[in-house]
Amino acid sequence: MVKKGKYKLFNYLIENHLIYYKGLRKNDKIIAFAILEYFDFKTIEFILNDILRNKLIQYYAFQIDTHENREKLLVLNFEDSTKERIIKSFNYVQQKIIEAQNLARFQKEKNLESKFLSIITLDKNSKTSISKVSESLKISTENNAKLLSFFVLNLDVIKKTNSFMTSFLTLINNLEREGILIFNFRTDSDENIKVSSYFVEKSENTDSSFNIEDNINNFFHNDLIKRHSIKIEAIFNFLWRLEISNSFFPLNGSFNHFSPNTHPNSLGFSEINEEIEKNLQKNQIEHIRLGENLIFIEQSYLFLLLEKLDTKYITKILKKYYPKYIIYILILDESGYRKLIETEKIKLIENINLVHPNNIQDFNYQEFKRK
Repeated sequence: MVKKGKYKLFNYLIENHLIYYKGLRKNDKIIAFAILEYFDFKTIEFILNDILRNKLIQYYAFQIDTHENREKLLVLNFEDSTKERIIKSFNYVQQKIIEAQNLARFQKEKNLESKFLSIITLDKNSKTSISKVSESLKISTENNAKLLSFFVLNLDVIKKTNSFMTSFLTLINNLEREGILIFNFRTDSDENIKVSSYFVEKSENTDSSFNIEDNINNFFHNDLIKRHSIKIEAIFNFLWRLEISNSFFPLNGSFNHFSPNTHPNSLGFSEINEEIEKNLQKNQIEHIRLGENLIFIEQSYLFLLLEKLDTKYITKILKKYYPKYIIYILILDESGYRKLIETEKIKLIENINLVHPNNIQDFNYQEFKRK
């Protein structure tokens, strides 16, 4: 039986909307978890941070599945010496969250247990073993086995926070991998909120020929993720949606990584980036993502999407790919588009197509079928 100090992996009790872990000794604190499906982080972010600072919860964590359905769960952690006080705190927190977002669904009984254990593909009714395989953990049951590889995220290198989530999840699916993203929020000694994040890749077996760390870091042009070796008992950290390392980042203002900025005056980079890819698929156009804002299409075209004018980056792309490929450039910032279209060098180059930001919704994707 795997233990985390005073607690056993399957030694928990479920009552209504809470899972309880009680320590092995009489005076050990009770640890409890609530899980809810959420829809809009922005509507509850202030409430979560407020109840965190007021010690009603010890931490909260967001869990995002990389599958196409992209299930998003919020996990709340309660700790106290009595169950009654935990229930009182939970009732208050539940009321506040539902008032802010009435579509939030708190999981209960069997659904709660299923969501809680599904993160590590555990079945408490099946014989389970956990072993160390190189830097990964292997969870084996009577019916299957899963290899879990852990990667810590460096949030400081993420430049486009509004589009990060869409880009990351799309990349993982394009690489034909699967896994879970965890964002853990807690307070430091000064009551400031800090964030720790990691990605856990789930696979059937080891594949030495494929390096997901290099693929992701090359895509984002930064050391975004770094493999992290954990001990067997640290499976509790993953199950409890705790941090797995000491890498924390201060939360300065609002956390913008979960969903794109939908303010009417925003550039809409994430939405348009995703819409372009959907339209390419819809029109059955062969394409490969070369980067967060660069798509290689039908072996003949490159589509470059930028939020603002970046002449150095455009020059770099042109030197690398022109004149071998026909290049389309979309700059979402109107002034940036105007500056680029008036550039003398761009005017003199053939097979460079500038797309006006207002015309992308009506763009004819069949152009990429022309050879």
